[in-house]
Amino acid sequence: MIGKELIGQESEPFLLKIELEEVRKFAEASGIQLNDQVPATFVGTFIQANIGGFELPIPGMIHGEQTITYHRPLSIGDTLTYKRRIKDVYEREGRSGRLTFVIIETKGYDFSGELLFTSSSSLITPGIVEEKL
Repeated sequence: MIGKELIGQESEPFLLKIELEEVRKFAEASGIQLNDQVPATFVGTFIQANIGGFELPIPGMIHGEQTITYHRPLSIGDTLTYKRRIKDVYEREGRSGRLTFVIIETKGYDFSGELLFTSSSSLITPGIVEEKL
């Protein structure tokens, strides 16, 4: 069960070099023209940094909204560090019953500590948020 106690949990930093082959595969699968810049939604593939106590996939979970803010474009060959954290967990009533929303924030930094991007994803699953007292 997903609970509110997960709010604030974060991954360890994950070091990543943006490789041409990975970007090429992503662009091809997305139908995007490959150039020197990394496609805008490529950071959505940055899921290797595991958040303790939160395992994916969860049966029935779907991806909802995603927003990405860039502070500078990413290029093939860039090396960065990113971390993921659970920003929020809440419930809403849907047509098929109660749904649990998990908001995951990802932030990427270069070696000097400059913020490169921030991404926020909502994951939606059927079920009830578990409240710990």
